[in-house]
Amino acid sequence: MLRLRFGGPAIVASLACASAAALALVGRERWDAVRTFLVEPSAERFPVRGIDVSHHQGVIDWAKVRASGQAFAFIKATEGADFRDRRFTENWQRARAEGLVTGAYHFFTFCSPGLAQATNFLSVAPLDAPVLPLSVDVEFTGNCVGWESLDTIRRELVVFMDHVRSQVGQAPVLYTTEDVRRELVPPELHGHRYWLRSLWGEPSDAVAWQFWQYSDSGQVPGISTRVDLNVFAGPAAAWSALVPAPESRR
Repeated sequence: MLRLRFGGPAIVASLACASAAALALVGRERWDAVRTFLVEPSAERFPVRGIDVSHHQGVIDWAKVRASGQAFAFIKATEGADFRDRRFTENWQRARAEGLVTGAYHFFTFCSPGLAQATNFLSVAPLDAPVLPLSVDVEFTGNCVGWESLDTIRRELVVFMDHVRSQVGQAPVLYTTEDVRRELVPPELHGHRYWLRSLWGEPSDAVAWQFWQYSDSGQVPGISTRVDLNVFAGPAAAWSALVPAPESRR
């Protein structure tokens, strides 16, 4: 047996930790790929595919995204009362130039008033047709930690939804999970349209969902990072009725 006579116990321990971390990373990537494969929605039932992105995806080659079969893109516009995604305008313009139908979304924080968040969102989100409905991301993951009560969050979410509806004529689509919907979304909002995150299978029919995010670790040509994958809940004819595709500028 070959014995390495340099480094001592500390080096051996460091190498062991690094190896374990590398194996864990590879294992996670493989597991994500397997999970995505297992829950891949039927192309026959859900032919309209799309992604959702923010500045975290970096520079995107939207021509390659469109060529891969993606039809729509939800693009992060704002977060909280004052944050504006630095790549929103670039992503919006380039995605539409390639013929994707686009929709703006807002990340709802638990530590800012609902009215201030709605004002921030509406100051950025384009409303020129054809676009997907505005949407709001409501989740515990990645949210602030200084909130006081779920009742306060529920009240501010209602304020947010009501203000957006008063300004554009319809309330935003709610992005969330079925668990968060039960725990956080107040009953008066349960009848709204939903964009559900469900990584382990098709969402329940008990919720009127319009979009389904089935993976948070997809791979799409033109995007160097992992990206969220979505489908529209219906056939191509229903999609065309919802919103016509923008004309490509190319």
